[in-house]
Formats: sequence, structure tokens, C-alpha cells
Amino acid sequence: MTGYFFGLNFNNLDYFAISSIPIFGMLLNSKRMEFKTADLIKDVLIIILFVIITIAIGLYILTYIGKPDNPLIPQYLISEPFFLYSTIIIGIGIGLPFLFINRTEKLDEINEIGTKK
Repeated sequence: MTGYFFGLNFNNLDYFAISSIPIFGMLLNSKRMEFKTADLIKDVLIIILFVIITIAIGLYILTYIGKPDNPLIPQYLISEPFFLYSTIIIGIGIGLPFLFINRTEKLDEINEIGTKK
């Protein structure tokens, strides 16, 4: 009605992205040489940490760009600039560990020929 989305408008796509964090943790863990449950849990926690950090940064950005221009809406209310703002912030949080974490490639049988174990 007012054309603003107040606070963080979590929709079903956000819930789907947050619930698929273990799948992204498995993708992040899939390039390791050995599978360890502790490494998988560590990767999932790293992704959750990055998502929390990007949501905090997104909320901080909203304090500057989220002020409504309509004089009938109080200035202390923070609004999202566009509809899928929180989804994009969560997606960036999920994607950042894939850019920053150095993963080692798995050795397959072709690459192991001629090497001593």
C-alpha cells in the first residue's frame, strides 16, 4: 500500500536459501581430499557465519538507504529499497565462502599413477 518493505521481509525464497545451507556446506566440502564430519560441520558453520555477517552489513546499509521519503512514514522506520533485498544479501553470504576459502582438489586414480603412498 505504501510501496515500502519494512525491516527485513523474509519470504519463502529466503527460508529456502537458509535451509539449503547444509547443501552448500557439502558442496564446499566436496573438494577436500578426505571426507571428515568435523570438516563438514566447520564448512557449514563458516557459511552460517558469512550469512550472519552479510545480514548485519545489509542492515547497516539499510540505515543509510532505507529511510522512507514519504513524510507520512516516520524516519526511524527502516525499509528495504527493493523486494528481494534480503534474498540477495543471504545469497551473497552463501557465495562468499566459495570465493575466499582455498579448497584442495581430490586425487583421482589417474593422478595417483606413479606416486607412492
